[in-house]
Amino acid sequence: MLSYKESKNHSIAIDSTRSGSGGAKRFIKNLMDGLLEHTDLNIVLFLDDEQFDTYSSKKVKIIKIKYNKGYLIRILNTSLLIPLRSRLLGCSLIYSPWDIGPLIRILPSILGIHNPNSIIPNKYKAIKAHKIHELLSKLSSRKAIAVEFPSQSAAKEIGDHFRIENSKRHVIYHGAEITKWKKAISRIEKSKTENIMGDYFIFWSWFYPAKNITTLIEAFSEYIKTYDSSKDIKLICVGNFVYKKYKEEIYLLIESLNISKRVIFLENVNDDELTKLIYFSKTMIIPSLYETFGYMYVEGRLFNKPFIVADTNVAKEITEDQCIYFSGNNPKDLSSKMNEVSLDKDNFINYNISKDFYQESSSKNLGKFFNDCIDNTMK
Repeated sequence: MLSYKESKNHSIAIDSTRSGSGGAKRFIKNLMDGLLEHTDLNIVLFLDDEQFDTYSSKKVKIIKIKYNKGYLIRILNTSLLIPLRSRLLGCSLIYSPWDIGPLIRILPSILGIHNPNSIIPNKYKAIKAHKIHELLSKLSSRKAIAVEFPSQSAAKEIGDHFRIENSKRHVIYHGAEITKWKKAISRIEKSKTENIMGDYFIFWSWFYPAKNITTLIEAFSEYIKTYDSSKDIKLICVGNFVYKKYKEEIYLLIESLNISKRVIFLENVNDDELTKLIYFSKTMIIPSLYETFGYMYVEGRLFNKPFIVADTNVAKEITEDQCIYFSGNNPKDLSSKMNEVSLDKDNFINYNISKDFYQESSSKNLGKFFNDCIDNTMK
């Protein structure tokens, strides 16, 4: 293997187009910080928005890709045009983090699979043209020299589904902004801010079918009917709906259960407001059925209070078996768990969070991974 110094002048292309969600932007930032702080690699960064312009420097060349939001045009860029341009610019390697990468061997490629689309049942699919997406992802994984996943569970389940060789599977956990969250919590404690929302359960995420909001709503209705004698506890869901149709379905369900006054949806909430809402909640609930990582599994444990999550492999892995688990499609089981934590007077829980999930560790591991990949391609 080449030494670190021998590989330092090589360039890596990063296809950060299609990084539209908050989680995607956080990952790209973490990746860029890792490459800049822990390698001497030069970077060619392909963008389709202004989010990462600040990284432009002698080590980072920014290339903006302008095109409409058509699915086929985006895929053509990711699978062919961006790799070709990277090759012409003299890059030694290209990294495609969003499930689809080069479909022909233009230059060595690393594929990141961060979306559970391929293993989600059809009724929970959130990606348009999901069959095409899955096929292209599978083909991309076969052309790649390595495939990166954000959890062992994702590497196992998606890797097995795509029949990716074990030697090509690499796990690098996403990095949660632990320091940032701790500072925000500390500010709340020092300011002596008071809770003006009353008692409530809280769920925060982007909202689409695999997040399993239907089960959460039905469980909350069951909890009200069976256990809630006070008749004032609420359910607060913080985040934005990805699809208008899904939003309409959820609101119709809430109306049919006659709990409209007890369920509150808050959209476009900033980080400080979200921190306060979680801090003053009675219990945190994440009902999601399909994740490849889940920042909320890490960040929620910073609040040292009851945390109920759906019983999935990735949830257990990232929460380190420290939470309260319910059968994912069982509203009665979830409502029972909600009652259990409501009856518990001592709600302080001292969670232990592995350093593997810290942003600093993730950045360092990403830097090392890509430096090693460059070295291996130059053997």
